[in-house]
Amino acid sequence: MDNKLAKLIELAHKLPENCLDETIGYMEEKIAENTEQKPVPPCPHCGGLAKRNGHKDGQQRYMCKACGKAFGDTTNTAVSYSHYGEAVWKQVIRDTLEGVSLDDTTGALLLSHSTAFNMRHKILLALEAEEQRQPTVLDGVCELDDTYVLENLKGSKIPEDYGRKARKHGAVAQKPGVSNEYVSISTGVQRDGGAYCRTVTRATPGKNDIASVFDGHIGEAALVLSDGATSYNVLGENFGCDVVHVTDENKSGFFHTNTANGLHSFIKERYIHYRGVATKYLNRYNALFSKMFRNGEDLADWIYNILCFNEIPNHRSVNDVRTLGLLNI
Repeated sequence: MDNKLAKLIELAHKLPENCLDETIGYMEEKIAENTEQKPVPPCPHCGGLAKRNGHKDGQQRYMCKACGKAFGDTTNTAVSYSHYGEAVWKQVIRDTLEGVSLDDTTGALLLSHSTAFNMRHKILLALEAEEQRQPTVLDGVCELDDTYVLENLKGSKIPEDYGRKARKHGAVAQKPGVSNEYVSISTGVQRDGGAYCRTVTRATPGKNDIASVFDGHIGEAALVLSDGATSYNVLGENFGCDVVHVTDENKSGFFHTNTANGLHSFIKERYIHYRGVATKYLNRYNALFSKMFRNGEDLADWIYNILCFNEIPNHRSVNDVRTLGLLNI
C-alpha cells in the first residue's frame, strides 16, 4: 500500500519557499474543517454531555457539562498524549501489518526510532488487550499444534553468567532436537474461523501449559485435531471438547493439521522478516500474528478504532511499553 504521508513529506521538501505559508495555511484550514465536522463525544469520565472547549496543541478540547472535566478525542485511550494524528498512526499500523522495519518507518515519517518503537508496541499491546476483552473462541473443527522459535534476546545485553554467548542472526541451536533453547508457541486454528496463539513455556509444553493457553479459547462443541502429543488430552478433560490425534494411520482428507501448519509457516516467515522477535515481546507479536492470519481485510481502521477505545486497559505510557506483560520464561 502506498505511503501517502511519505509522499506528502517528499513533496514538501520540493516546495518553493514562497509557497510554504500558503501550503501551511491550507493544511491548517483542512484540519479545522475536519475538527468542526466531528460530533462532540460523550465525557470519558462520567458519560455526560459535553461542549467544545477550544484547542490545545492543535487538537480540539471538550468540557463536560455534568462533571466539569476537560478532555480530548483521545483521553483515556492508547493514543493519549501522542503528538501525532490519525494519519500517522494508521501508517505506523500499516507498516506493522506489512512487516516494514522500524528504520524504514522512521525514515519515511520523520519519526525518531524510540517514538516509532513505542507507537508500534502500543499497537501490539492494544491487540493483546482486545484479545483479553473479546477472546477468540475456537469451535467446530479446530487444529491445534505447537511451533518453536529460538530464544531471542534482541536489544538486550546477555549477562556473563547466562550460559551461552550471543548469537548472530540465522544461527542455530547448540543442542539437537527441541531443547530449552527453543520457545514454544502453542497455536490453534478454527478451519472456518479465527486463530489464536500464545507462548507460556520453553521446549515442549506439558498438559498444564496447554490448559493455561487455551482456557477460555475452546468451545465445548469443538473437535480438536492435534498431533500425537498426549498433553492435548487435557482439553477434553478440562473443557469437555473432543480430541482426536492425527496419526499416519488415520490421516486423511479430513483428519489433518495442514491449517495449523500453514499458521506455523506464516509465523516463521514473519519471524524471519523481523530478523527475530525479542522473546520478552513474543506474546505481543503472537496477538498480531493471530489476527493477521487468513485475514484479507485492511485491518488498519479496525486497529486504530481499538487504540481509540477508552474501555480497554490504558496501555498508553512509555513505561507500559517497557514493562507491561513481558514474557519471562
